[in-house]
Parts: sequence; structure tokens; C-alpha cells
Amino acid sequence: MPSPRYFLQHFVPFTGYPYRGAPAACNLCGCREAITVAETDRRLKTLHSIACTQCGLIRTDPMPTPEELAEYYTSAYRADYQLAFAGGPPRHHLVRSRRDAISRATLLAPKLTAGAQLLDFGSGSGEFLDEAKRRGCTVIGVEPGRDYADYSRQHYGVEVLDEAEDPGRFPAGHFDVISTNHVLEHLRNPAETMERLSRWLKPDGILFAAVPNVVAPGKPPHERFHFAHVHGYVRETFDLLARRAGLVPHTDYRREDTTVVYRKTDAPPVPLENPGLAERLAVRLKPMSAPLYLASGAWIWPAIRRNAKAVRDGFAKR
Repeated sequence: MPSPRYFLQHFVPFTGYPYRGAPAACNLCGCREAITVAETDRRLKTLHSIACTQCGLIRTDPMPTPEELAEYYTSAYRADYQLAFAGGPPRHHLVRSRRDAISRATLLAPKLTAGAQLLDFGSGSGEFLDEAKRRGCTVIGVEPGRDYADYSRQHYGVEVLDEAEDPGRFPAGHFDVISTNHVLEHLRNPAETMERLSRWLKPDGILFAAVPNVVAPGKPPHERFHFAHVHGYVRETFDLLARRAGLVPHTDYRREDTTVVYRKTDAPPVPLENPGLAERLAVRLKPMSAPLYLASGAWIWPAIRRNAKAVRDGFAKR
């Protein structure tokens, strides 16, 4: 469990996070030119976020190094982000995860047939693996969080890998279904990851992918950024990320903004650019100053809503 000092460094507002990082080019298009879209995050801590002027992909600047991210996810992420202090997943997380797993399995039901090969990349505590296994799929997960991976193995009897960074870890065209649910916003290299997942997908397979939309309505700008999210997406940049990997939205499946089912395409590559998107994002995400936001009390209702939801889910039936 992280030290009290580590938690203070991650929660005290108007201070930076305990990392140094390093400048990085856009992972989607390789451009280094960018404009600032945010200076603080949902905790009113200092966090500089920039949008690539060529394609619009948002990233943390400076980008945490691989070692810094590994330390964060190994030692603090679950407690910091999901209030999982006791090692395993808390009850409210399990309730939400099961609810999401059922919804995802219902959407993907035409492909979740007996004998289908399924990979859940970022499988968490394993509820989606369990739902797919119940439908007769052969399942495997990838989950770097040791406590959650162990929970999956022990409670659902599924195979879970600690990582799958090697492009040759699975044969090309191996999986009928690949799922990556709220994972790509956490990765330093989402474009390479999507390419790897696409390579592992069968020609007629499907890839379910979901990330938060940083301009989705209903949240003030401060609420859209967090240290754990080193990349930020909108619909255009998410589809461009998939297109780089040879994927396009599958029209047979319902789309909900940046929750998408993709399929492979043989269409020629497209330019990895979206002129003017970064400037539009900077306008849409421009917040009031952090002190004014704090004094306004606009943060109170979102905080109450989040905590009330956690309490409700903690008492819900699993």
C-alpha cells in the first residue's frame, strides 16, 4: 500500500504530481507541435494537457516515463482511482463491472458463440471474461494489476496475463473478439497497442473499444482530466487511432460516441490529421480559473454524485 506521503502528493490541490516525465511527440501522428487545453485536473492539481495541432489527440505534457507509470499502476492506481485500499476490488467496483460486462456481452452477443476466441485487453477483475466464458467462448485476459488479475483467476477460473507487449504474443488473426474497455486513455502508446490488437484479430473479427470523450456534455472542464489518463480522445481522434490500425466502425453494432465496435478494412490509409481540431478543443475545454472554480462551489455536486453512486453500488446485489 502506498505511503501517506504518496497519497498527499496525489490529492492536495494546487500542487503538481510526483513525477518528472519527459516531452513526447504525438503518439498518433508523430507531430510535436501542440497547444495547451488544460492546466489542472479534476482534483484541481497542476496537470498540463496539450492537443496535437496536426491530429487533435490530447496528451499529458510532460508525458510520464514508462517507469513512472509502472510505479503508479503497481503501487497506487487502484487505491487512488477506485478506492481499492484492501488489495482486491471493492464491492462497488464489482457491481459496476458486472453491470458493464452484461451490457458489453449483450452488445457483442452475435460473436460470443461457443468456441469463439476472445481477448479482453485490460480485463480488470474479470467480470467480462466470466460473462463471455458462460457463453462458451475461450477467453484470455491481460491485466497488469496483480490484485485484480489474481481475483479473476481465483473467482472465475480464467487465464490472465500480466502483459502482452510482444506483438508476437499471439498469432496474427487469432481472435474472433477483442475487447479493450477504458484502457487506451491510460497508455503511453495507444496507437501501437491498437495496431497490435488489430494484428491479432481475425479478418471477420470485431474489436470493442471504449474511452472517455473529453468533450462529452455534463461535466465542467476540470472534471475531464486525471493523472491516470495520459491521453484524451474525442470521436474524431478515436476513429483516426483505429483507422491507423486498419479498423473502421462496424455498422452492424450500435455506437455510443467513443464506445465503438470496429472491424478490419482493406481501404487505403488516410492522412493522420484533422486541421483546426486542436484549436476547437482548446475553446471547448477552456475552464474558469481553479481558485474561482473552487470558490464557486461548482465542484460540490459532482463530488456528491460520485460518492453517492459508490455508496449505492456498494449496497447493490452482485
